[in-house]
Amino acid sequence: MKKLTIVLALLLGGTTAFAQATRLVLFEEFTQASCGPCASQNPAFNTLLSGNTTKAISIKYQTSWPGVDPMNAANPTDVATRVSYYGVNGVPWTAMDGVAATGSAYAGAPANVTQTAIDTRYAVASPLAVSVTHQLTSGYDSILIAVSVSNPGTSSVTSGSTGSLKLHTVIVEEEINYPTAPGSNGETDFYSVMRKMLPNASGTSLADTWAAGASQTFTFAVPLPSYIANLGEVAVVAFVQDNSSKDVKNAAYSAPQAVSGLADAGVNALNASTNGLCDANVTPSVVIENAGSIAITSATVGYSINGGTPVTQSWTGNLASGQTATVTFPQATLSGGTNVLVATVSNPNGSGDYNGMNNMSSPTNIAVLSSTPQASPKTEDMEGAAIGAIPADMIMQYNTATAPRLYVVDKSVAGTAYELGGWGQSAKSLRYDYYAIAPGAVMSVTTQKINISTLTAPKLFFTHAYASYAGEADGLKVFASTDCGTTWTNIFDKSGASLATSGNQTARFYPQASQWVTNQISLAQFASSNELVLKFEGTSAYGNSLYVDNIWVSNNALGVDENTTASLVAFPNPASTTANLDLTLTQDASVAVSLFNVAGQQIMNIPAEVIAAGQHNVEIPVAALPNGLYTAQVSIDGAVQTVRISVAH
Repeated sequence: MKKLTIVLALLLGGTTAFAQATRLVLFEEFTQASCGPCASQNPAFNTLLSGNTTKAISIKYQTSWPGVDPMNAANPTDVATRVSYYGVNGVPWTAMDGVAATGSAYAGAPANVTQTAIDTRYAVASPLAVSVTHQLTSGYDSILIAVSVSNPGTSSVTSGSTGSLKLHTVIVEEEINYPTAPGSNGETDFYSVMRKMLPNASGTSLADTWAAGASQTFTFAVPLPSYIANLGEVAVVAFVQDNSSKDVKNAAYSAPQAVSGLADAGVNALNASTNGLCDANVTPSVVIENAGSIAITSATVGYSINGGTPVTQSWTGNLASGQTATVTFPQATLSGGTNVLVATVSNPNGSGDYNGMNNMSSPTNIAVLSSTPQASPKTEDMEGAAIGAIPADMIMQYNTATAPRLYVVDKSVAGTAYELGGWGQSAKSLRYDYYAIAPGAVMSVTTQKINISTLTAPKLFFTHAYASYAGEADGLKVFASTDCGTTWTNIFDKSGASLATSGNQTARFYPQASQWVTNQISLAQFASSNELVLKFEGTSAYGNSLYVDNIWVSNNALGVDENTTASLVAFPNPASTTANLDLTLTQDASVAVSLFNVAGQQIMNIPAEVIAAGQHNVEIPVAALPNGLYTAQVSIDGAVQTVRISVAH
């Protein structure tokens, strides 16, 4: 306690009353690591702030929505209080000195903030002066803060209403750098992140009246939050706000201090790879680095697989600043599926590490197929997969820094009354969300090995639905491999108009029941394979969403008895007056036919009737229909097959 008193005395001795109040403009931004618009607006906003450090300061509140954000998870309470205070219901949202930023965008948009806005607000005289200093204790487990508030003017300053004047003291982390994006929007660098508000988010009550020359100092001595990522980035922002109007009277800033006496060990690289999709053996090695100035003579190095118990080794040596060392681990066997490996380093010199953000590597994904082929017929209807994930027995690969928006969805993502499974007959489908994926991104899902040697006429069936945004050529390719992915054969390749099952849509596409098509691809060239692997590869052109469902490897389409339907053909195609459906049944069946336009509207229906085995012709009059693409949906004993019909007059 004696040491604490001495340090506080030093802090208090460093605070003096200003001859006049110089304003420091305060920006409070509500943002989130999984918010796409935040990632779009933050770079320009942060650049503007970094060029105005003598005029403005910011506090970033990481909210709990719309997705994952570990910075919010560390302290959700203080954020929630400020969200409620301003009534924030969407992010990003920004207040300048307590007032929503206005401009050409929506009220509160960071994009509204301009140099002119900062200069104009900075020029407004401030009635109160605020200053703040802070110091970390020698053990770096506590923080000591002193805030001085004064009235340097010649007249009194009063609150807007009784008890409305508040002092807010905020511990911020000036910069947090994640090795990989902690959320889904791709951001890895975060600035001025609120870590803790003292004594809480409601602040400290100030006197209602401040006479000319009046001043008061407030001190805080609190434990440093355990979730601080980098001790060298700890800063403090203090501001006075009048709750009656939300007007921020003034703000102050205490910059991060140098950290001495602690080492900084970081993970430089994780080396881990296998020889193809069927090799389950990996020999990881971790490269550690001295990222600080103090020599490192010991550390604990490790790695984990799929979040399991870490495998660790004690390393000893002598690393000067900037030097690296490689620690190699024994061979490990991976399980089938996508394996995620992460390397760690801790306890440099048997002590704490002042920068925790470089103690972990970016995830390394290694895809491995099971050694046991799956039997055929084989189906993947997506119904057993979790929303927001891919089917458990498939593996995902991509060329982007973070996982793209490729996962299973149902109608809850859209709030639609109808189902998003194939043909509207099931709940779930796999979505390639090109609507929100940057152009050029390539992503794929790959099946396990499938034994098709038992099939007499092997085919691949799958249903898909797709609309472009404004003509972009988003694509889907399907590849097959019989050598565990060493070589691939392209068996399906469509993009843009050839892939589309609906007209262009500028809103995100959610397919209706009629906006699906079923694809049939012969696998005859691979018929003898007992280890066939299929890969569904999508390429984004930043268009609209693609949905895939009912992947089926068999002799006939899913749900259709191979002894019932011999063939279904439409002719002529295109048709001008009459389109004919040539239907061959090998046994009696109940058959119904519906015709849909590209908007998903049913424009014709032939009710179900039992038709005898044999060849039949169903005539569909199209003379009165506009030119375009139509879908004939044929129900055979309740199972659906489709044929595309083009009308051209």
